[in-house]
Amino acid sequence: MFRKYYLIADFADVRGQGKASIIPLSVGAPMPDDEHLTVKGGENEALIAATDLIKGLPGNAGFAAKIDFDPS
Repeated sequence: MFRKYYLIADFADVRGQGKASIIPLSVGAPMPDDEHLTVKGGENEALIAATDLIKGLPGNAGFAAKIDFDPS
């Protein structure tokens, strides 16, 4: 079984922060209460934080995550 999410990252309005949006691509994939996330750092830090958030959701326990920072 697998779940697929699309993560979009951008720099936040505040310097030194990154933001990410989480979009589920699998039917029934659990979602956090807020699909937007802002963290200190940049785009990569926002993607990593979003991935950690998704992995911690009920229903995703034990799943591994792969992040492709440079999709082709």
